[in-house]
Amino acid sequence: MSDITIPGVNSGLNTDSIVSKLMELERIPLERKEDERDSYKNEKTIWQDLSRDLTKLEDSAKALYGADNPFNERIAESSNERVLTAVAERGALEQEKEITVLQKASADRFLSDSIDKDFEAPSGTYTFGIGDEEISFNFRGGSISRLADRINSRGRDMLRAQVIKDTPDTTVMLIESTKEGLENKLEFKDGAALEFAVSAGILRQVDSSLRIIPAEPAEGARGTSEDSSGRTLLAPGAEGLFRITPPVKDNGKLLVEFDVQINNLEEGEWTPPEAPEGPASPSDSSIDFKGINIYNSGSSISLPEWDAPLPPEKIVDLEVFSSRSGSSETFFPALRDTEQKQKITVSLADLGGTTDSIAFKNNNTFKNISISEIKIYDPNARGDWEPAKPIDQASNSRLMVDGIEIIRNSNTIDDLVPGVTLTLRGEDEEPIDLTISPDNELVKDSIISFFGNYNRIQADLAILTSNDATVISEIDYFTEDEVQKANERLGYFQGDSTLIQMKSRLQLIMMEAYSSPTDDTLRLLSQIGISTNSSGFGAGLNNSKLRGYIEINEDTLDSILETNIRGVKDLFGLDTDGDLVIDNGAAYKAQEYMSPYTGSNGILAYRMTSLDSRISSTESDITSYELKLEDTEADLKNKYAIMEGNINAMQQSSNSLNNLNNNNN
Repeated sequence: MSDITIPGVNSGLNTDSIVSKLMELERIPLERKEDERDSYKNEKTIWQDLSRDLTKLEDSAKALYGADNPFNERIAESSNERVLTAVAERGALEQEKEITVLQKASADRFLSDSIDKDFEAPSGTYTFGIGDEEISFNFRGGSISRLADRINSRGRDMLRAQVIKDTPDTTVMLIESTKEGLENKLEFKDGAALEFAVSAGILRQVDSSLRIIPAEPAEGARGTSEDSSGRTLLAPGAEGLFRITPPVKDNGKLLVEFDVQINNLEEGEWTPPEAPEGPASPSDSSIDFKGINIYNSGSSISLPEWDAPLPPEKIVDLEVFSSRSGSSETFFPALRDTEQKQKITVSLADLGGTTDSIAFKNNNTFKNISISEIKIYDPNARGDWEPAKPIDQASNSRLMVDGIEIIRNSNTIDDLVPGVTLTLRGEDEEPIDLTISPDNELVKDSIISFFGNYNRIQADLAILTSNDATVISEIDYFTEDEVQKANERLGYFQGDSTLIQMKSRLQLIMMEAYSSPTDDTLRLLSQIGISTNSSGFGAGLNNSKLRGYIEINEDTLDSILETNIRGVKDLFGLDTDGDLVIDNGAAYKAQEYMSPYTGSNGILAYRMTSLDSRISSTESDITSYELKLEDTEADLKNKYAIMEGNINAMQQSSNSLNNLNNNNN
């Protein structure tokens, strides 16, 4: 009996098994097509992996010579980061600076009196000034906690308030500006803000100490004039004073301040004086005396010719201004020798405590000096008011840079050292050494990354083009999965001339000599510790097999980077013809060679596109053949079903004849 039968038919034949075996034979071409498709897909995956690794190598090559190359990166190192930190931009000038942070800039922070819990801040319009900025809002009146909330919500990140419970029954308000610098004083404008500040004990009234001194030299001054901007101009040789009437006596807080600008004159601008009038020889003449003519004869003495004086000797004397009080004189700090505008600010206490005039004497032979905005003032005063309990008061930062005093209104300074932003974090009388230098660690990391990608490509190419399994066993940094994948791909493209040529060409690029305009003796990568037989890198590669893997001797590389980083840069990418375009170097040559392979229309892209076409065509064939197999299987099942029916009919006829014969007997 048959194990499998067609329903309604019991022929004794296993037709399903027969059809299945026949279909197995029919599927052999389909399986070949599927294997062909899988082979194409596997090959495409290999090309994709190779393309990805080549792109990594190309990108790391560009990173070594392109516009963002690490050789232009700079780091700023401070010898005392508790006091000063710095950040350098790309291309900042390599230099060393000695900086002393005398004073950090600060912002106003005022404390109120202890305020009873029942205290009510007045209603009205509250207006606060912070430098040139103004903050204004309406307040309906209420507790100082409500006022603090209102200040914080409308302070625009410039004004903050905090209420602190100093005793069980009283509180204090701390109100502060967030903007540093003397020019960013916190002011309580007339109205509710001033009323509150006075009633809460934040401000107290003082006599105004501001004294504006006209920049008009006293009688008897010489060499002065007024320029087009209304400033007093002190020509070379100018001397005189600005009187202060009545004299000012220090209250312990006063500052003397004025603006100064130097204009350097060319030495050729000196004009010699005109020849002075002097004696002259009398002309021939006569006189008549009582009818007698008397004639004189010409002088036999020759008068000397006028010789103009030589230009004066160049004198540079930047101690121009002094404070006088009676017979005593105290000099202001020397001016900086720059044509930029300077603001001179000196404590009156440092000038003797009293002054009745500011004297000037321009001994410089080739410098015009202008002065304006002379004033004496209390920096803590807010008009007629001053803080009663200041915790901090607005002040500028002061620092000495290479012996020159610098004043700024912030603790973040980006206009002092070109390309460097300084941040003042503390104060210290000891000088701090600031060094701006190349980021050698970043350069080294970029070089190691480049050659790491290079070694990966060399390993890929060795595995794909060789049947020697030792090329895999030599690479002991592979994981188990990577070893398995490498074994599956071993020799996959054996004999592929394109890949064999690529492997050889990349090796040659790393061995070529490159001329450096800064150091003609530095021409080979091996001179900076990069070669196929260095020591110190390895990274799991067995270089004894000499398969083109690169090693890096980090000690040698570190040493060369310290002494000749420009020469190292030129080895990887340099401009040989002066057109500001990189056209040579190991990284440039490697990227240039790989570009035709990795581009969107490159060689590898073309091969993958070709494989896509083959995969698509093969899958189309597979689909068509699968439909054909479905028809074939249906046809076979139909034919065998008919055969089963015929056999069954014949069996029934045979059974009928046998029954008839038995009945006749």
